Amino acid sequence: MNILFVNNSEVNPLNSGIQRITYVLARAFTARGHNCYGANFEKHTPSTKELFIDTLKLDYSGKSSLDLTAFIQKYNISRIIVQECMPLIKLKVVSQATSSIASCKLYYCNHSAPGKEFVRPSLSAEFYRLVHQRGKKNALFKAAVALLPPIFYKVLTRSKIKKDYSCIYKCSDKIVLLSPKYIPIFQQLAGIPNIDLSHFAGIGNSLSFKENLPAEKIIQKHKEVLIVGRLSERAKRFSTALQIWKCIENSQQFPNWRLKIIGTGPDEKYYHHLAYKLKLKQVDFEGKQDPHSYYENAAICILTSAYEGFGMVLTEAQQMGVVPMAFDTYAAVHDIITHGRNGIIIPAGDHTTFVKQLSTLMKNTEMREKMAKNALTDCIKFSTENIIHQWLSYLQ
Repeated sequence: MNILFVNNSEVNPLNSGIQRITYVLARAFTARGHNCYGANFEKHTPSTKELFIDTLKLDYSGKSSLDLTAFIQKYNISRIIVQECMPLIKLKVVSQATSSIASCKLYYCNHSAPGKEFVRPSLSAEFYRLVHQRGKKNALFKAAVALLPPIFYKVLTRSKIKKDYSCIYKCSDKIVLLSPKYIPIFQQLAGIPNIDLSHFAGIGNSLSFKENLPAEKIIQKHKEVLIVGRLSERAKRFSTALQIWKCIENSQQFPNWRLKIIGTGPDEKYYHHLAYKLKLKQVDFEGKQDPHSYYENAAICILTSAYEGFGMVLTEAQQMGVVPMAFDTYAAVHDIITHGRNGIIIPAGDHTTFVKQLSTLMKNTEMREKMAKNALTDCIKFSTENIIHQWLSYLQ
C-alpha cells in the first residue's frame, strides 16, 4: 500500500504523543514493505525526509486541495491517515482532494477522548498568563470562557461538538478512535441518526520504545516520581500534581525523593510560579528532553490530566518498569492500567486518595517492584506488532 500521513506540522517524535505515534506507525509500515508519504500544514520547516519518501506542504486554500489531489495521483496513494488536524478546515482540504478519487480512502484519527471539549480552561492559569505573559488577548478570551455558568457552557459546547463530529463523520471514510470504549460516546455526541457502526474502529497507540527495560534493572530504580507531558493546564492539570506533591513534602516522610517534570508548554512559567508559591523543594523542571533515560531511573509516574486520548505516558512508563498512577478521567485508562496489578487508578478528582496511594507506593518497595514487573509483561498487548496488525487489517 501507498499511505499518506497528514499532520498539523512536521513529524518530530519528541514534540507530542500524536507526532510520536505517527513516527512509530510510519516506520513500522515502511519496515513491512509499504510506502509512506507525508503532508502537513507547517510551511516554513524542512521536510522529514528520513521518515517519508516525499512530503507536501499544505494551506487552507483550494489550490492546496488541487495540489494534494495531484500528489495522491502521482504516488498512487490508496490510504490517507489524517492525524487529528485542527481546525477542521484542514480536514475539509484533504476531503475535497480525495472526493474525486474513488480508490483513495480517508481515515481520520481522533487522538483525544470524545467529549474532552467539555473541560473548561483553567481560570488560574489563564489569569496568570493574562498578567505575566504575552498572548493576553487569547488569555482574556479563555478566562471569560472559564467564567461562563456551567450549564450555559455545556449547552454551547454540546452544539459545537455535534457540528464538529458530524463534519468528521461526513468527511471521512473511516474514523479511528483510541479505544473501543470511545465509539458509543462519539456516536452519541455526533447526534447522527442511523450512524454506521462499520465507520469506526478502536485502536490503541503502540508502545513508544523498541525494547522494554530488563526486569532485573527494576531493583536499580531511583527514588524519583516522574511527570512527562506538555505543560498545558487545561488538559494536563499539572497544578494538581504539584499540590499533591506539596502534601508529600509536608508529610516529611520522603526527604530523599524527587519529583521530575519533563516537558515544555504554554503554562511552563505558571507551573514554576506555582511551585515557588507552594515552597516546593524537591521538584526539578527538566524542560524538553528525550524522556527515555528518565523513565529508566524513575520508580513512579503520575498523570493528573483532566482528559487524555490514550495516555502514552502510561504505556511508556510500563515499558520502562515505572509504576503509573492516573485519575479515572477518560475511558482508555482502563485499557492500559489494571488497578492494583500494573498501576493505580484514582477516582476522578479524589486528591486525598491520590496522596495516600502515592505515599503507600513510595514506602513499599516490594509493592512497586511487583507492579513494575507486571507492567513489563502486560504492556505487550500494545506492542508495535500487535497494533500494526490491527491497523493493517483495518486499512485493507
